[in-house]
Amino acid sequence: MEKKILSAASFYKKSYYFNFDDFADLPYAVQKELQKIITSAAEHTRGEILMGIYSDGQVFLESRGADDDYDYDEIGAKYYVNKTAKDEEEFFESIQIWYMVTRLGGDISAISN
Repeated sequence: MEKKILSAASFYKKSYYFNFDDFADLPYAVQKELQKIITSAAEHTRGEILMGIYSDGQVFLESRGADDDYDYDEIGAKYYVNKTAKDEEEFFESIQIWYMVTRLGGDISAISN
């Protein structure tokens, strides 16, 4: 299944990326909130955070460390990513609904509760 990166943040490079090529029409307030969530997660996990959407509209959140970062806590990062996904469930679901309405023609029946 194809996936597109919506945004990413790096603790290492102290940077944030938003995919304007594919998601420029995402409302600005949502973009700013997403930036806060993703950069905070990158700082907390001391790694890189990727947030994106699969071609079916499912949202994903991933964390990874640099290949040469032997101090990266993979288990702690996974825990924090899962906690963030749970804490921000409504926000991520709203992005999923937005994507399904704007990109998939409004079929939101695949959203699970």
